[in-house]
Amino acid sequence: MDANGRVTHDAHVLHWPRRVLAADDLRRSLNGHREIVLLREAVVTPLAAEELRARGVRVTHRLPEGATKSAQRWGHGQERPYPLVSSAVREAERAGVVVTELPANGATSADKWARAVAECVANGTCRGGVVFCDDPGLVCCVANKVTGLRAVPVATIAQAARATLTLGANLLAVEMPGRTFFEIRQIFRILCSRDGPACPPGVACTLGELDGHAHR
Repeated sequence: MDANGRVTHDAHVLHWPRRVLAADDLRRSLNGHREIVLLREAVVTPLAAEELRARGVRVTHRLPEGATKSAQRWGHGQERPYPLVSSAVREAERAGVVVTELPANGATSADKWARAVAECVANGTCRGGVVFCDDPGLVCCVANKVTGLRAVPVATIAQAARATLTLGANLLAVEMPGRTFFEIRQIFRILCSRDGPACPPGVACTLGELDGHAHR
């Protein structure tokens, strides 16, 4: 990809600069390439995905320029194993998102697990996280007692988007079971698509006044 955002070609690699990749794009641009490199947030249409599989083309995603893997690390956790969540995490990793596993619940109570998860986010182990649990309200109630945490319970994609946009939520607690793979994947993408959860100044000021700490 050149400085003007045009498609560039290596010997066997196609660099795609746009945010959407459609089947027509592949038919025009693929010419014996064995790999295509996409923007981290790029969306591949279903027909394009089928075309890539049929041609045996490897898909990779690149991090934004200047970003390091440590700066892009996101956390995920499960109160108990959910196969759909594990599949969504693997897909995120294939897309170039650097993820780290938050503490597992094990034999501890939900409140102690919530505290351990929140402390991982607060101490910088990851820049934000998403957990999948039976009782997101309880998890958020405990997590929000940890300085700097802005945990929000969500059950839909729209709720996740609103939480990250209006509050800069750095921990999403997703109610399980009942979510589809598509919902889990999109919620994960919503959290990880942001440059970093940032609390709006007005909200941060109010939170700071309430507990005497700066929430940033």
